[in-house]
Amino acid sequence: MTYWKDSMLTGIEIIDTEHKKLVAAIDELMDACLKGQGRTKIEQTLKFVADYTKQHFSDEEKLQAKYQYPAMAGHKLLHMQFITTVGSLEKEFQKDGPNINLTSKLNKSLADWLVKHISTEDKKLGDYIKSKGGK
Repeated sequence: MTYWKDSMLTGIEIIDTEHKKLVAAIDELMDACLKGQGRTKIEQTLKFVADYTKQHFSDEEKLQAKYQYPAMAGHKLLHMQFITTVGSLEKEFQKDGPNINLTSKLNKSLADWLVKHISTEDKKLGDYIKSKGGK
């Protein structure tokens, strides 16, 4: 199963490249779950998503500032909320270790949020940047 769809492309190369890496990490976790190996993949996925989203969000926010994106404050708030969600999942992992409940939460909250955010908010950002001559 893959969560990535080409309809999620923003047309902004750095954003699309980073999105594909994030979605691939979720896809790998889902694949591991289907093979009964989700528990062992949780820690690796959480660490990657926690580290990589900080870099990705920073890259997006730099572009928003560069192109004076009018919805920048709201977009940044969404990023902060996601970082908080990932932090909560990491704490739960540290407290309870890998388990089916955490695997399910991780799949649902990360995959659902990423797909929705990319398909709505980041598409709007991409359209705006392209309208200002960016790529």
